[in-house]
Amino acid sequence: MLIRRGARIDARDSLMSETPLHKAVRANAIDNVAALLAFVAHRSNHLRPADVAGNTALHKAAALPGTDLAIWNMLLAADGAAAVAKTANADGETVMQVAQRAKNACAQAVLRAFDAQISSY
Repeated sequence: MLIRRGARIDARDSLMSETPLHKAVRANAIDNVAALLAFVAHRSNHLRPADVAGNTALHKAAALPGTDLAIWNMLLAADGAAAVAKTANADGETVMQVAQRAKNACAQAVLRAFDAQISSY
C-alpha cells in the first residue's frame, strides 16, 4: 500500500544508508521482501544498492543465520543475483564469505546450491 501511494523504495536511512529491502531482509519480513522485489522486478539493479559498509541485501541475509529460506529463494531468483553474490563489500567479503564468517550453515548451503545451478548453464 505504501509503495502504491508513492513511498520511495530506494530511500536510505541516515544511519547505515539501508534501503527498505535491506531492512526487510534484516527483519526476516517475508511479505515485505516479496512486495519490494515484485515492485522492482522491472529494474535490473534492485539488489545492487549497498549500505555504508558495502553490504547488499544478500550480504545482510548471509550475516543473519535465521534468514528464512523463502527470502533466500526470492533474493536468488531476482535478476542480477549471480553478479551481486560475487560482489565484495567494503571489507572485501563476498556473500559466501560473509556467510562463512557468520557461521551461517544454511546460507552456505543455499549459496553452494545456487552457484552449482548457475554454473551448469
